[in-house]
Amino acid sequence: MEYSLRRAEVRSLLWCRLLVLLAVFAVIGSPGGAAEEMLLLRDLKVGMKGFGKTVIHGRDIETFNVEVMGILSNNKINENVLISGKSILVRVAGKVIDDAGGIAAGMSGSPIYINNKLIGGLSSGWVMTDHTVGLVTPIEEMLEIWDYPLMTGRSADPDAPVRWSCSEPIRMGGREIRGIVECDDPAALGRDVAPDEAVFMRAAAPVVIQGLCEKAIDALNGRNKNRKFKMVPVPASVGPLPSLPTIPNQASGASGISDPLEPGSAIGVQLARGDINLTTLGTLTYRDGKRILAFAHPFMKKGNVSFLMTGAHVYHCFSSVEMPFKIGAPTDVLGIITQDREKGIAGEVGRFPVMIPIQIDVTDKDLKRTRSINFQIVRDPEVLTSVLESTLVQSIEGVIDRGGEGTALMGIALECTGSSGQKYNLRRENLFYSRDDIVGSLIEEVTGLFDTLTGNELEEVWPTRLMLKIEVEKRRRTMTVEKVEVKNTSITPGGMLEVWVSMRPYREKSVVRKVRLPIPLEIGKENLTLTVYGLTMNRSEEGVSSDTPVKEGGKAGREKTRFEETAHDTFESTIRSWVSAPRNSDLVFQLAVEGDESKKVKIDGREFLTEPTSLVVLGRVDSTITLSED
Repeated sequence: MEYSLRRAEVRSLLWCRLLVLLAVFAVIGSPGGAAEEMLLLRDLKVGMKGFGKTVIHGRDIETFNVEVMGILSNNKINENVLISGKSILVRVAGKVIDDAGGIAAGMSGSPIYINNKLIGGLSSGWVMTDHTVGLVTPIEEMLEIWDYPLMTGRSADPDAPVRWSCSEPIRMGGREIRGIVECDDPAALGRDVAPDEAVFMRAAAPVVIQGLCEKAIDALNGRNKNRKFKMVPVPASVGPLPSLPTIPNQASGASGISDPLEPGSAIGVQLARGDINLTTLGTLTYRDGKRILAFAHPFMKKGNVSFLMTGAHVYHCFSSVEMPFKIGAPTDVLGIITQDREKGIAGEVGRFPVMIPIQIDVTDKDLKRTRSINFQIVRDPEVLTSVLESTLVQSIEGVIDRGGEGTALMGIALECTGSSGQKYNLRRENLFYSRDDIVGSLIEEVTGLFDTLTGNELEEVWPTRLMLKIEVEKRRRTMTVEKVEVKNTSITPGGMLEVWVSMRPYREKSVVRKVRLPIPLEIGKENLTLTVYGLTMNRSEEGVSSDTPVKEGGKAGREKTRFEETAHDTFESTIRSWVSAPRNSDLVFQLAVEGDESKKVKIDGREFLTEPTSLVVLGRVDSTITLSED
């Protein structure tokens, strides 16, 4: 009996210790104490009142009043099977709402409480009408985001509007409403709105930008026009941002990072950080330990993502007929955003995404000045190319302070890592000339490389570092192929072709380049076409005339080279082809069977030979070669 009592005491003691540990972990796992209580949809009634939390000035969380007006259902008119469930129609009030001008873009995700229990996050507001009426995404539906695996495909159409139906008509704005259309851009709906439907716009803050000029912002808007971003420049005078810690890998954390996040806190989702900053603001809805839910609507609706999560400082709320909006800037780096879904975004505090460091050095040889831009960008192909394009505009035009023609020498140093762990290093230098837009020519080269890199079908490859060195001058450094002469008295298989190429540098005297090309031994008896050209094929603007037939390029710019058409078995061979491909300053020689350019004749085992020059080579000349019968 004594033995059984001792065993019971031991079991009781162990259970007590376990309960204490669980209580401690519960307190640690939820900032400020135990996890918040939730009020589910089944217990929610029209007329219930409560409050919401948000930030409209600085970083201080303030409260506003909330009243439930109705429970809405998704009627799936948009045929998006991934969008279903309920939404809560609410009216908001109070000094905070008055100061903000109503439900403001940037308030999305603001937690809403009834009877001190969380019911969800504010997602949208009524546009052009009553800015005190909005929708709330139920918390039980937001919690489902945490169930998504970390590696999944993209979500459904990000631009599709969501339609909510009312079980009973709701009187708003002097009329009866039976349905609500929730979208990012009301103007895109056109006439696709019924008389008894109200249009609500998601309370997504504009993407605020630091470090970009107006033309660069226009370029970014052009790339992202389908995302309905409202790019708003913020002067860099607001002050420097905290530096981003060096993160060795995606799973790393950083000690010493402040962690002020709680429901109602303003947070930022950052796409680029450094001398260039692109951030959208929203509000944190719910936190469980390190995990967070926010926004209560999608950001870019890209599914699984790896974006940077930051704190945010709100400078001001601006009134607007369409919808008021917050303007602010990112502050501390706090973690990673891992999910971007219909019901909101999810992330983790203390773990950081892998960012791609980019350095762009630009020198204007005429003005004798140089500027360097350093920033980091998230690992997303679409974001990478669009942000890179806009920052190239900013980097180059910020130094040369002009547009238009010019010559530029650009060196690219790119480091990549494949899915197998294989590391690749790319180095290439090329010379460019444009009569109208030298900046655009450089952008096309860089963005084209990244589109090829991230979209290749052989291996998933991610850039890990990019360095660009660009030298620009207004002087035109080109020369045009004028004439090609074959000096042989007889041409036989296995012999050497003596070719003299006359070229004229811009506004200078012609020069002659003498080249010897080996004729393959196993060649047939067909006539051959020798093509001598530069990668820039458009000659019409150069005012060049020649007695030799010229095949014009159909489009100004670089000729499509053979390496782009060649199939490769490995990504490494693709990279080698890119690095060794002809440059704009190369004089290119190709042989083909006359009348059929697809039948290339290899010269020294290659489908083309190049002769380097110091100028951009323009034009193309074709010559017919007849082989001797002996």
